[in-house]
Amino acid sequence: MKISLLLKKLRPYTLLISIFLGLVTFICFHNISYLAPIKPVANSVYNTLPYLLFFILFFAFSKINFKQMKPKRWHFYLALLQLVVSSIIVLIAVTSNLENNIYLCGALVCIITPTAASASVIASKLGGCQSSLTTYIIISNIAAAIEIPILFPIIRHVENTHILLDFFTILLKVFPLIILPLIASIVVRFTFKKLQQLIIDHTKDLGYYLWAFVLVVLSAKTTANIVKEACSLNSLIWMGGVGLLCAILQLVIGKIIGQFDGQRVSAGQGLGQKNTLFAIWIAMAYLGSTVAIIPGTYVLWQNLINAFQMYLREKQVMKCQKERIEPYQE
Repeated sequence: MKISLLLKKLRPYTLLISIFLGLVTFICFHNISYLAPIKPVANSVYNTLPYLLFFILFFAFSKINFKQMKPKRWHFYLALLQLVVSSIIVLIAVTSNLENNIYLCGALVCIITPTAASASVIASKLGGCQSSLTTYIIISNIAAAIEIPILFPIIRHVENTHILLDFFTILLKVFPLIILPLIASIVVRFTFKKLQQLIIDHTKDLGYYLWAFVLVVLSAKTTANIVKEACSLNSLIWMGGVGLLCAILQLVIGKIIGQFDGQRVSAGQGLGQKNTLFAIWIAMAYLGSTVAIIPGTYVLWQNLINAFQMYLREKQVMKCQKERIEPYQE
């Protein structure tokens, strides 16, 4: 069997394969003493995640057709909702003296995280508008790059440090990771057109495979966090419940808001399908390894929900074909 054909057959199971490989990787490093000398190498791989996330976004933005992008009302409603809800969570945590509440912090990460670059592809398969959601992906990333440096220092403020120092520290790490890929893709598009065409022609699946590799690393790291923090089964259930609740609520609310513009699928995916790789990284970097478990569960719930939606969409298309009518399309 050709490698390309094998990869195509395995593609639908990428999530499960990546999570399994991450789990196996952790078990090997945790239990096999002979691997101890190369543990620093594994840690250095984790430290490269921000750079890999940069390139994943860069390749995604490089393929955007800006001529098809038109702002809709729901774009700004969802961005505003993201800001308001995130601010309310931070306010509750601070006024209730619950800065260390992992459930509130986990919910904050799940909500404030920008939309995944792959959301537009999933939305198009569900009958959504790919160009409209692509527009929101950019708006969502810009909003997150502004909101995270403002809100995170409030909820994680460390004594004896100035809150403005926290703001600039987080800004300098988050802004390049989210905004610079967009700026770089625009510069390449209008300045180095041959390079732009090369990227389009030869990096079709590169971002996808980078995402799969990063997911392996994050799966191993999440497992390590669970073992390290010695989380009880009850705590894990609660953390998984927070991730599930955030996933369902954001998808449903997005669909309700998008309905007014006739783009319920696009808006639902825009608010519900998050860049979970970024979410886990930002949680680990600033809110603690235990908090990172919650967006780690969001990865699973998000993909299970998408798989269920794809199943329903397939049934709808088959039914429409039998009745000789057009399936729902935005």
